[in-house]
Amino acid sequence: MWMIAPQICVLTIVLKICHGARTTNNEDRYPSPRVVILGATGVGKSSLANVLVGRDKNYGGRNFRNGCFKVSTGLDSITKQTCADQGYWLGDLTKRRFTVIDTPGFGDQLIEEEKTIENLVTTLRDQIQYVHVFIIAFKQTDNRMTNSLRSMIYLFEKMFGKKFWDNAILEATHWNHGEDAERIRMVQNPPLTQKFWTDEFNRILKREYNLKKDLNSVFIDTYYHHKSSHETEVFNNNSQALLDYALSREPFECKDIEIALTEIRELQNHIDSLVREEQDKKNIIQDLIEQRNNLQKTLTMHGLTTPSPQTERQKGSSYCSKNKCYTPTELSATYAEDSTFEIECKQMTDLREELDSVAQTANTMKVQADQVQMLLE
Repeated sequence: MWMIAPQICVLTIVLKICHGARTTNNEDRYPSPRVVILGATGVGKSSLANVLVGRDKNYGGRNFRNGCFKVSTGLDSITKQTCADQGYWLGDLTKRRFTVIDTPGFGDQLIEEEKTIENLVTTLRDQIQYVHVFIIAFKQTDNRMTNSLRSMIYLFEKMFGKKFWDNAILEATHWNHGEDAERIRMVQNPPLTQKFWTDEFNRILKREYNLKKDLNSVFIDTYYHHKSSHETEVFNNNSQALLDYALSREPFECKDIEIALTEIRELQNHIDSLVREEQDKKNIIQDLIEQRNNLQKTLTMHGLTTPSPQTERQKGSSYCSKNKCYTPTELSATYAEDSTFEIECKQMTDLREELDSVAQTANTMKVQADQVQMLLE
């Protein structure tokens, strides 16, 4: 026992020293600031990463494996692993070197993406080690919290913890700064200004994730028109704002990143359950609507009105004309008609009550379905 314990202690100390050495000696491989781009599949992460290091926005990724930094017009994620590259800011040799990390896009099939998630965690924790800014990229058209966006951000918070928000910034991709695009945004109600877009996302993030402060935002359009002095100026200003933000942040240490795959499975099961519940409610509502329509047809077929007095009953004396006197035969027939009418009225009342009950049930189910839809969105 006394021989083994000191060896274990020495091994532990050596591991900690080695970890510290890696943290201080990897600046040549990953120069600061270190920028991680996060976002859903197809949002334009690889295009943004390429432009930041001075490559073409449609770079084919020929010098990288696993689809890293490769841009495609398809709907499936091309980038399969987390990849880092270093270069000069916007490819300008007079500016500082930095590191950009391209990541795969995440959707709502978290179980199928476990290996991708593990690769992201190990790359940031064991290689990059610390990050200055997390860019959370959304499309300009992403004006609500969809199921994919919700699960993606939930995953980021699970991996990085609440402190990662201190190093996060919003990026609106596909935000065209041309005059026509600006005019179209301004005629919307309300006008889609940069402030409105930023405020909306901050409102959603505060509601969903209890953020305590607003996030900054940039509007870097990787497809800007190079011959337009206005669009070029806006691109440069937003790119500089991103660099300034990265340089202003205390580095986020990635050594404590953890990922709970069990919780991811539970989240996926919850998502699947909500989808099934929503479909079940839609089916029930459809059945209730069909029942209501059938009952309405039945009511229409049995719809009755009070019969007008027969003319022969008004003949005779003026008293009988005014008071509708009846002969015994007529009176017996009237009683029979009244009895039949009463039965039919009772049937009609029962049908109406049943129709009202079906309608009320349908409305209740519709409200529940809307609530489920809000959760899924």
